[in-house]
Amino acid sequence: MSITRQPLVEQVIEHLRQQVQAQVYPVGSRLPPEPQLMAQLGVGRSTVREAIRALAHEGLLEVRQGDGTYVRAAVTTEPLAARLRQAKVQEVHEVRRALELEVVALAAERRSADDLTMIRHWLAVRTTALANGDTTAALNADIELHCAIAGATQNAMLRDLYRIFAVTLRDALGVLWDVTAPARDDHSHADLVAAIEAGDAETAIAVTRQILARHEATIYRYGAEEAHRQEAER
Repeated sequence: MSITRQPLVEQVIEHLRQQVQAQVYPVGSRLPPEPQLMAQLGVGRSTVREAIRALAHEGLLEVRQGDGTYVRAAVTTEPLAARLRQAKVQEVHEVRRALELEVVALAAERRSADDLTMIRHWLAVRTTALANGDTTAALNADIELHCAIAGATQNAMLRDLYRIFAVTLRDALGVLWDVTAPARDDHSHADLVAAIEAGDAETAIAVTRQILARHEATIYRYGAEEAHRQEAER
């Protein structure tokens, strides 16, 4: 295959990405050497190297000095991360709801003693930060608490997906916490942790629904206030 359209580097990146996703080069396999890729794509060495460097930065490929370039993952997370950064607060909440309900149910069924230790730790940090009026520390602890719960699912993909999502979630919650009193749902988080500890998936889901319902009400209130503010500025 010869690639002639500009820009060359982007064309090579997209071609290699498609080859990996189509499992022409499965995860764990080694890409052909540079001379072979240059001949296949009809481009120079610097273009091939730049494309490989970009895909390695995305996490799709791994360059091993003296051993070649290997496929590290079938799907890059960078487009997802970029898309999440542009998401609206309501969109973030809807994705969170879909994730959280499954996460807490699996965590209640699969949590280990080490998982519970980590979950309790972040709950305590969150509670202390709220009591001290330290909203930033409380928000960070809140995110870490939910990431620890995701880790308790024993599902590496779900854990990693939640960790990626947590970056956007932190920004969205930061907006919400500016217009609400997070301390009021602290007992709900304690109830959630207790349900997970007891292995009670049904209660964990019910408590999570309550937490999310309060956040949803805040989102609608925030949206209405923001719309009113923008209207007043016109």
